[in-house]
Parts: sequence; structure tokens; C-alpha cells
Amino acid sequence: MAQVDMTPEARIQYLGLPTDIANQFDELMAFLEINPHRLPPWCEVKSIGRKGAKEVFRARVGEYRATYVFDGHTIRFTRFRLRRDIGYSALPKS
Repeated sequence: MAQVDMTPEARIQYLGLPTDIANQFDELMAFLEINPHRLPPWCEVKSIGRKGAKEVFRARVGEYRATYVFDGHTIRFTRFRLRRDIGYSALPKS
């Protein structure tokens, strides 16, 4: 089992999501917590790079995207934004 958490910036963005999108991200987090290598079929997840020993991923739920890093033990969400507003050129700081 992996631990799932969020950066303070991601927590603020998450709280601003529409309820139905937040519920889908909640379900994704529950899946990731049980097995970070097995994902629900309704969610598209893609590796977008590495930051040190951490793999950086992008998860898509509807028109929203989230980025998270996984170090083998902890999954840390770093951003939640609309697709048009999320930039992937800069990897997460943490």
C-alpha cells in the first residue's frame, strides 16, 4: 500500500474543483493507495518525466488534469487544474 497526500498548493486547487470531478479524483486516490500500479479503467494516467528518483505522472479526469510524483512509497499530488491551464513544461517542485 502507498500513502497518498497533496502539497498545500494542490490541496487549495483540489478544494476548488467541481464536486463530481473531486469525487472522481477521490476514487483515483483510493485506487492508488491500494495499488499504485493498477488504475481504474475510466482514468487516463501517463508518465510525463522524472524528477530525481521520483516518477512524475499526469492523471486525466474529464477536462481536468492532476500531476503527481511517486517515489515507490508515497504518491504526492502537486497540481489540479483545467487541461488548458496546466503546464507540463515545468515538473513539480516536490
